[in-house]
Amino acid sequence: MFRKRFAVAWVVAAAALTAPACAVAQEPDANPEITERLVRGDFTVAHRPTVPVAAAERVADRVEAARAMISAYLAQSPEYAGPPYDTPLEIVIDPERFGPFQSRSSIYLPEARVLNAHDGVEDARTDLGIVHEMTHVLAASFNRENRDRFYDDGLAVFLQHRFGWEPNYPDFGLDLYLAVARAAAEHGGLVPLADAEEVRGASETRIGRKLAYLEEGAFTQFLIERYGLDAYFRVYQGAAPAEVTGRTLDELEADFFALVRATAGRAGVELAEAAD
Repeated sequence: MFRKRFAVAWVVAAAALTAPACAVAQEPDANPEITERLVRGDFTVAHRPTVPVAAAERVADRVEAARAMISAYLAQSPEYAGPPYDTPLEIVIDPERFGPFQSRSSIYLPEARVLNAHDGVEDARTDLGIVHEMTHVLAASFNRENRDRFYDDGLAVFLQHRFGWEPNYPDFGLDLYLAVARAAAEHGGLVPLADAEEVRGASETRIGRKLAYLEEGAFTQFLIERYGLDAYFRVYQGAAPAEVTGRTLDELEADFFALVRATAGRAGVELAEAAD
């Protein structure tokens, strides 16, 4: 099934790579209350006047650091195609958002989380997910144009896990392979990678959505650890995995799941054969 899902994507990969490298996202309507602009180098942080300047400065600090870290990591590979957008980066502290969101070169952060972080409120989400969203700004897979974010969110989850300031969704600082194992045990089994995007977008349970995110991030880590960053980016940008790794996607999935099961066994986590 995994093989079938990506077969068409490989056929259109060449066309996708010459087109804009992301799916067309719906920009949120501009909030007329967001009137303040903090300028930091070549990007801005937009916010309401009620947001303390120090809170906006803290966001700007993290955005600046996240962009530098992610850019340096991605630039290690000559296969990295560079940022997909040429518009200026804008960060919007939005009172109407409940979760972080990226659209092209804009990142929207929930105002409530920004204020909690500024006030020192204990919150598992005070990291704000800036690394995750910045990854989407700086890199786009060949398949994002088809509204398939399997590789995009995989890379974002992996880099958020590696470079995020505080433990954050979906792994909250836990080893990604172990996080997959524990979530899969709660869910009733691993989700086939071919179904991860569908499960993430349509899951009726939070654990299904969380597991799909975790599998995408852990599979990214698996590919990079086993085959290297250059090989990973070739697949990320549309090359058939068998041509790059010598293993088909079905075989890579089997290898990845075997690693997750081994991790589960060492941790005493019992996994069913497959999710219902």
